[in-house]
Amino acid sequence: MRKFSDLKKLNEMKYGQPLLSEKDHMKNMLIAASGNDERVLNDLVNCLTDKQMKDCYEKLVNVYKFTGKVGQSVKIDNPLS
Repeated sequence: MRKFSDLKKLNEMKYGQPLLSEKDHMKNMLIAASGNDERVLNDLVNCLTDKQMKDCYEKLVNVYKFTGKVGQSVKIDNPLS
C-alpha cells in the first residue's frame, strides 16, 4: 500500500506541478482576495486573536525591520510589549 506522500510525489511528477496543501490553498485564496484593498486586509487582521497578531507582528519586525531615512534599519523597542 502506498503512503499519501508517495502518491503526492507521483502526482507531482505526472502533472508537473506540486499539489497544494489545504493551508497553502487557503493562503493563496486570502492573498488573491486582499489584493491591495486595505478594507480586506483590515478584515483579515480582525480575524486574528491578540496572540496571533502579536506573533505575526514580531515575525514581520524580525524579517523586515523598521526603516528610517534612506532605508536605514532603525532599532526601536517593541510597542506591543
